Amino acid sequence: MVEIKKILHNKIYYYEQLDSTDLKALELAKQGAAEGTIVIAARQTAGRGRMRRKWESPEGKGLWFSMILRPTIASEYCAQITMLTAVAVVKALQVLTDKNFSIKWPNDIMLDGKKVCGILAEMALAADGSIEYVVVGIGININMSSEDFGAQLKATATSLYLATGIEYEHEQVLKALLDEFDLLYSHWHCCGFALIRQDWLDYSCTLGHKVIVRDNDTEIYSGMAEDMDDYGSLLVRNAAGKIESFDFGEISIRSC
Repeated sequence: MVEIKKILHNKIYYYEQLDSTDLKALELAKQGAAEGTIVIAARQTAGRGRMRRKWESPEGKGLWFSMILRPTIASEYCAQITMLTAVAVVKALQVLTDKNFSIKWPNDIMLDGKKVCGILAEMALAADGSIEYVVVGIGININMSSEDFGAQLKATATSLYLATGIEYEHEQVLKALLDEFDLLYSHWHCCGFALIRQDWLDYSCTLGHKVIVRDNDTEIYSGMAEDMDDYGSLLVRNAAGKIESFDFGEISIRSC
């Protein structure tokens, strides 16, 4: 039996406004904040996504938060935390909404073919090369209307409200997610990544589809997405049958 440790209910910092919850959490982590510390903002003025993109995070419309973790794992397995977090988000949101969510590699949660949540993990190493801390930022579009999205995002982003017609309490979504994360994080520490990886594969809308891999908007590879390894890397087979492993970049896919 897995012993569930409630690490994410220890200390929560709430702010009406921050430039970025990730930046604040990184600052606290450097100062020695304990594992399980959470930073939440009602509004971010410079929310961050992958590739240094800005994450739209208007006041009161979504759940914008970051959590500090101090896992005792080798740094090459850090991507497992992103995958674990994605599975936790999907499980929590499916229970809350009775909708089917999927995961687009590496860090997007999709609903009805549009992005509803993004995840960004940042790691710091100690002098001996071990992980000192990991900050995981999560942004979930909860009660955003179509007018809350910029012109470029309307076609690619959605919210729980747009998908269900229901307005959700932020505390309700946060509690569901933290409870699910605690369960998976405890399992990961005691039993490894295998079952979590299988959940990720089951929720994936990437595997089994043709993808284009891009780095900084430059196409670098294309082929069939076949698997994800234990390091969180995507395995893609090209037309010649050659399989390449990618632990960076973004993909284009029409099936999510």
